[in-house]
Amino acid sequence: MRRRATAAGQHGARAAGEGGDYFASMTDLMLGLIFIFIIMLVGFAMNLHSAESRMETQLRPSDTALARHQMLYDVARILKGVLPVTIDEENGTLQLGGDIIFPQGSADTYRDALPKLKLLARALDLVLPCYAVVPDAGPLAQCAGKAKGRLDAVYIEGHSDATPIRTERFKNNWDLSAARATETFKRLVGYVPGLAKLANDRGERLIGVSGYGATRPVDDAKSAEAMQRNRRIELRFIMARSETPQLDAMTGLIDETRKP
Repeated sequence: MRRRATAAGQHGARAAGEGGDYFASMTDLMLGLIFIFIIMLVGFAMNLHSAESRMETQLRPSDTALARHQMLYDVARILKGVLPVTIDEENGTLQLGGDIIFPQGSADTYRDALPKLKLLARALDLVLPCYAVVPDAGPLAQCAGKAKGRLDAVYIEGHSDATPIRTERFKNNWDLSAARATETFKRLVGYVPGLAKLANDRGERLIGVSGYGATRPVDDAKSAEAMQRNRRIELRFIMARSETPQLDAMTGLIDETRKP
């Protein structure tokens, strides 16, 4: 009996030992898994924070956006008190108010508008070369400290009101608006011939003209004041696109890390 009890006791001890080993192994395994999970979680958080930090840096105003902002306000500042302009920063335009340069239904400039156009030409001659190619010119002193965006084109745009026009000279509003844009261009380069030689980085001439008739009103009302606002010349500054493959890559990274 003693031998049988001893054997039974030894068997129980082994069983207890084996059970303890099993639970100890499971505990070690669980702790290991928890440790790995914590490491993965920390790594995920660090990658997400890093990607979002780089995205935030990329989404700050680019040199291109800063350059156009600076350009618009530099020109407007020179014209202040002489030629009223409205800045449309979202679309990158300077609007020269209706009837300031041309009489209604005409593409012949007011005589008292000529000094204003001369000042506009000089303002463009001071500002645009900082963002364009100037033939046979070295570094320009006035460009120090400017944002480094580049111009692709500057359009002198003519706009009319919605009143239909048909004369011997103008068959329709398109003709009138295009003639106004062309006349403005001729006046500007007549005062500062160098404006006609400015180029973008592809060597193409920078300044062009376009006419939109009444198709792009800034005020849809039918009042006399709205009509006057729509009769205008706009200078539209088109910036060269900056490639942002890094931004696209980081957007994809953040999307991936946020998936469940």
